[in-house]
Amino acid sequence: MNGVPFSIDDCIATFPPGSAERKAREAREAPRFTQEQILRGRAIWASLPVPPARPADSAADAA
Repeated sequence: MNGVPFSIDDCIATFPPGSAERKAREAREAPRFTQEQILRGRAIWASLPVPPARPADSAADAA
């Protein structure tokens, strides 16, 4: 996404063993969204265009 190739070593350096518990605690302790933020988020999602339906698999049509 940022132009840098994926590296498992970078992942391990960023999230060493044992970091799952720390990240879970940080998520639990994070401030909750306000009702206003929730409603604004819903409005943003509702304003996004709906992607067109994917065409059916041609191999399935042939069978």
